[in-house]
Amino acid sequence: MNPEITTEQLQQFHEQGYLILPERFNVEEAARMREEADHILTLIVNASLANKRKSGRLDIRNVSSGQQVVRKIQPVNDLSLYLAQVSADERLVAPMRQIMGDEPILMEEKLNYKEPLPEPVAGIEAEQLDDLFPVHNDWAYYKAQNYPQNILSSAICMDACKANSGPIRVWPGTHKEELAHEPIEYGLQVLPALIDHNDGIDVLAPAGSVLLFHALLIHNSKPNVSGKPRRLMIYSHFPKASNMGADVRNGPARLRESPYEWAYQRMKDRGDYIDQFEAPRF
Repeated sequence: MNPEITTEQLQQFHEQGYLILPERFNVEEAARMREEADHILTLIVNASLANKRKSGRLDIRNVSSGQQVVRKIQPVNDLSLYLAQVSADERLVAPMRQIMGDEPILMEEKLNYKEPLPEPVAGIEAEQLDDLFPVHNDWAYYKAQNYPQNILSSAICMDACKANSGPIRVWPGTHKEELAHEPIEYGLQVLPALIDHNDGIDVLAPAGSVLLFHALLIHNSKPNVSGKPRRLMIYSHFPKASNMGADVRNGPARLRESPYEWAYQRMKDRGDYIDQFEAPRF
């Protein structure tokens, strides 16, 4: 596969602020990503239980339906060699290089699970919030650390993104200007007077597909009501010329959390802790 995108695709990105690349990764690769996601989830939940503290990587919710849902784990590249390799895959990097006109440098990564658990995990505090993401753009968060506006993100569909799974919804063309945000219970949200929050286009795509989007593009996602996970591996890259440093956003979390994860592994090796949680398979 030629990793580069066409002139027409490049023009579409500049006009709309996003681009869908269907089945960029094959069936076997998407399945391996799901296996890695299961491994990471098992690790982080058990490390939380063993250490009697919720991992700072883990975002877990008690949603309005009554289920417990894993919303997100961040960061993850230091927990999976395969996912770290994917973040540098030319099928992701080459299109971003074309769009940026510069070398993309990895800024952060997160695995958005939206995964319902068969039963609540006792011993981990979960917020009483739904698993949706508000109407926002990513730069509303990035600008606090003086990141440039031309950051690009790639979202790899580990699972098929369907209408009932809480897919990413985008507002085409909204990357052309900065829209003001306000804080809400779920994070930051574009001021309702500036955009129709009921508008937007759902990104529906098979597993292995990639969504590329601009840091200023307005997007959100509704709750996942499919009963199955909607896992997206999201990488964000900035242009090398910005010279923003290595792992500035995610590095502190890795340093803070890894001692607890190693402590959990040693507890297992000594027989002081037996895994209480296994990621469900779908």
